[in-house]
Amino acid sequence: MSVLGRRVRPNQWDERTSGRAVYTTDVVLPGMLEARILRSPHPHADIRSIDTSRAEAYVGVAAVITADDLLDRTYLHLGEPFSDRSALARGRVRFIGEEVAAVAARTRADADAALDLIDVDYRLKDGVFTSGAARSSGAATVHDDVEGNLALQTVRSYGDPDAARSQAEASASGTYIYRPAAHVCLEPHSTVARWDPTRQQLDLWVSTQAPYFVRKEVAHLLDLDMDQVRTHPVAVGGGFGAKAKAGCHEVIAAALAIKTKQPVRLVLDRNEEFAVTAVRHAFAVDLATGARRDGTLTHRDGYVTVDNGAYNHAGPSVAIYATMLAAGPYRLEGCETAASLVYTNKQPGASFRGYGNPQMTFAMESQIDELADKLGMDPVELRLLNAPEPGDVTITGWRLGSARLDECLRRARDEIGWEAKRESGGRGRGVGIAAAMHVSGANAFEHSELSEAAVEIHDDGTARVCFAGADAGTGQAALLRQIVAEELGIAFDDVSVTMMDSHDAPQDLGAWSSRGTMWSGHATADAARNAARSLKEVAAAKFGVGSAEVRLLEGEARCGADAVPIGDLVALTEGAADGCLRMQGSYLTDVDKMDKMHGFGHFSPAYSFCVQAVEVEVDYATGQVTVLDAVTVHDSGAALNPAAAEGQAVGAMAMGLGAALGEELVYEQGRLVNPSLLDYPAPRASDLPPIRAILLDGHDPAGPYGAKGIGEIGVVPAPAAVANAVAHATGVRVREVPVTPDKLLKQLEPHTTTARIARHRPLNAGATVHLMWTDLIRKLYEHGLFRLLHRAGTGWARRRGRGRPHAPPAGIEAVERPSTVNTALQAHTQASPGADYIAGGTDLLVARQQGLRSPVRLIDTTSVLKLRGLEETREGGLRIGAAVTLEDLRRRVSEPDARPGDSMLSDLLTELATHQIREVATVGGNLLQDKRCAFYRNGFNCYKRGGWTCPCYAVMGDHRFHHAVIGGHRCQAVTPSDLATGLLALDAVVFSEVSGPKPTRHRAIDELYAGPGEPDLSPGELLTMLEVPVEARTRPAAFEKLRLYTGDFAVCSAAVSLGLDADGVTIADARVSLGAVAPKPYRAERSEKRLQGTNLSDGTALKEASWAWAIDAHPLLRNGWKIEAACGLLYRALTRIADNANP
Repeated sequence: MSVLGRRVRPNQWDERTSGRAVYTTDVVLPGMLEARILRSPHPHADIRSIDTSRAEAYVGVAAVITADDLLDRTYLHLGEPFSDRSALARGRVRFIGEEVAAVAARTRADADAALDLIDVDYRLKDGVFTSGAARSSGAATVHDDVEGNLALQTVRSYGDPDAARSQAEASASGTYIYRPAAHVCLEPHSTVARWDPTRQQLDLWVSTQAPYFVRKEVAHLLDLDMDQVRTHPVAVGGGFGAKAKAGCHEVIAAALAIKTKQPVRLVLDRNEEFAVTAVRHAFAVDLATGARRDGTLTHRDGYVTVDNGAYNHAGPSVAIYATMLAAGPYRLEGCETAASLVYTNKQPGASFRGYGNPQMTFAMESQIDELADKLGMDPVELRLLNAPEPGDVTITGWRLGSARLDECLRRARDEIGWEAKRESGGRGRGVGIAAAMHVSGANAFEHSELSEAAVEIHDDGTARVCFAGADAGTGQAALLRQIVAEELGIAFDDVSVTMMDSHDAPQDLGAWSSRGTMWSGHATADAARNAARSLKEVAAAKFGVGSAEVRLLEGEARCGADAVPIGDLVALTEGAADGCLRMQGSYLTDVDKMDKMHGFGHFSPAYSFCVQAVEVEVDYATGQVTVLDAVTVHDSGAALNPAAAEGQAVGAMAMGLGAALGEELVYEQGRLVNPSLLDYPAPRASDLPPIRAILLDGHDPAGPYGAKGIGEIGVVPAPAAVANAVAHATGVRVREVPVTPDKLLKQLEPHTTTARIARHRPLNAGATVHLMWTDLIRKLYEHGLFRLLHRAGTGWARRRGRGRPHAPPAGIEAVERPSTVNTALQAHTQASPGADYIAGGTDLLVARQQGLRSPVRLIDTTSVLKLRGLEETREGGLRIGAAVTLEDLRRRVSEPDARPGDSMLSDLLTELATHQIREVATVGGNLLQDKRCAFYRNGFNCYKRGGWTCPCYAVMGDHRFHHAVIGGHRCQAVTPSDLATGLLALDAVVFSEVSGPKPTRHRAIDELYAGPGEPDLSPGELLTMLEVPVEARTRPAAFEKLRLYTGDFAVCSAAVSLGLDADGVTIADARVSLGAVAPKPYRAERSEKRLQGTNLSDGTALKEASWAWAIDAHPLLRNGWKIEAACGLLYRALTRIADNANP
């Protein structure tokens, strides 16, 4: 092979990296309208009526549709009896964000405004938000015709489970939890639809992995023939399963286009992408695995509970596949697995890279390590002992043409340095390994056994592939070009490819279940071989030889010394027309159709294997896990494009590490709490270790040119590998992912912080009354107060005009650019109300979008020269203008002559935000930014949004990371500014000016805040500068921070500045500031007093001082661990200073 096996760039590489690729959002058609969707604000409610008359009358609106405008049909998805969702809610809504109505208008702003004019009368119903609640006695039913909220219940038995159990001499068991996750595609779901009434044709430009399924669903729901629906080529910015079938927006855009007879564009925003599109299913897996004393596995028993969300989508298929996976990836004698798929009032789950395999493998591979411990065996050796071999048939009926799991295990073991690190590990450092097996495509649906492709040869010697599937970033388009170049003997650059055009290419069902290479590779190769055969026959006749003697090389047909360009043969070939020879090819797999009833059968042509190994470091002070090294080893057959294969392997493992360490969708009362890239902790590049991808060069007899699938399997083993490494590093087994600091630290420190604090609470009357009152309110929340405030209090607030779902912000009318502080103050006074100051805009502009602030006239403070000043005072202090960017300040305090206090600021600013943010955000903006409570920011009608009748959702909701452990009351939010935490330890003073008789005031920075992220500034008052005194700059200082990802706000932080006696080691004076633990930056005075007179070499005294403040803490139910973490950070900051004082 001359082209296959070479490293080639993905198709459209230059266009995608330069911004010239045409995505759906770039498609602009004459007369195009913009569409928006009205979504349910309730998790469960009956729709009494919908009145669209005001929206229809709104200027700019072309059409409004509801379920009454569509046929009474449901999405096909998996077909009956699982088809359960309408395109627009019909009579009932079952999750927050469900589609109720849609508007097409001249502009997006017009469409958004019209949505606010649609009146929907709901009758609220109780909701069920967890699988356990949904299955409890008396629970509300999500679908009236489904008893017990069970969408599916199945039991699978493979081999001889009873006999296998009787042979077991050791076993391990446990319950393993895998939380729901978002796909986080770079490109949101989007559709452009155009209806041609003359031709009766619907044209679609859709961001999808599977144009076939989009056409099928749209045609079904709109009563069209599939041939009437044409999809067109666009670049697709990621799918990961989210776009493997039809989404829930394409038919809405199409229906609006048909109604208006104008093109319609519908693009989901990032909030919708998180909050309403389908997610990875949450799993709870009860598992038991048995073995003989020699390590031979006997059996596995499992019960899998899958949170389906409100509708089926791929849920039944995912649950069914999960029961099969329990019987692998090792040799077992028996397996019995049951699965319950449970409806809840949350956004539905759907296909996600791995399709249930990551959830099952986390449980199975964690338990293999636990079983190895019980057997006294090395975990790798246990796996090797039970690894399948080529030719094996699993107890589920999977026939393994190739199987190199044993080689993957040995290679991963060697690459990670297993033997040496297993011996030396266990003191916060550890290594872990996990394996997985996955299909290379699945014959699971109607027509899924077939793939077709066409190849055109042109008279200039070039070729074009016509394929109906889509390349969502996998490199499939480049692979098809490689195959054609290989078969026709032409240059790779002489082959082009057109994908997604349903009227230009024969049938293919798209990219899902790792079928891309297997199905499209075979089909394209067949088409290219058919073309090559025709060209050889014509050349053979010309040369007077048999066609077997003709070779296609370097764009020519050759036989001995005779040669002719293949372009010259096109016109002579039967079937050619207009200088083009078009040949079609197909792949019809001979594997079984998936038996969804019994789960037995060989439904994939080949099965891939992957082993991943990681080395981790666990921070005992905070519970944070850092992956230091990672290797992913693949048995995926021949690597036809090593560059693309390695990219898939590395990207998939990165996604798996995200699932292992942070990614989780969090809900409260059915509403998503973290629907943004800020709140959802997907790993950034700097959070990831170097990932080494190793491809075992091999050959599978069923694959095209020996290849197998690789796109999904790399996401599967990482969570188990990390959990196993953490267990090796600490002795603590975590059975829930993601492995976040709160889960781990509680197990590292078994005597909880809350218990220790409760024994040492201060006894002064004021503090006691405050704590008693707060405790009483929290208990009342649990016993009905929260429900009352949530249901009645928020309603009352909305009727008073507080906390209503916000309309899109009005446009900015003007931006003033004053040159002096006085003119800035005057501009604000003249423009009020509706005026606000702006600098970098990284908080204000976001707050406008979130409905928290609504200025229409902005005063740009960066144009005021005085506010951009950054200089030393005559006394040696540092004066910092409020409009100085964070990066300019960082550069200044990082200079070679920086003083100790400056160096602390440098560390703080480096950790504070990404470089891009630091270049824009300003010192003043950082200090004055609003609270970052996810409930407050993301539309919950909470106490701070809606007023005193509304609850603080953090009290009962997810408050693990960004809420107070001390000083919280009605609101549990914290001030998010890291800079304020550091400046408090440096005795910084802030200056502000306001129009009036006392224009200037200055105060200590802790006096700047009236509440969490709530500066104590009068209307129009302008923060102008701050000053760090020379004494603070010269004191040794340190800053430590715990955050969930690079650039994130602090979970907790500690800043310390110490005044030392002349001996340089005795603490004379101390400033201790803690961040993200209290409503305002917290001065830990008890710790400061305990430090006075302490010698820096006295580690015990430093540790006691680090804990001294904690007796005042009053954490919520699930964030007491933050006290441990903050104390650990404080101790670390102190020891850093001590180490520098005693080198």
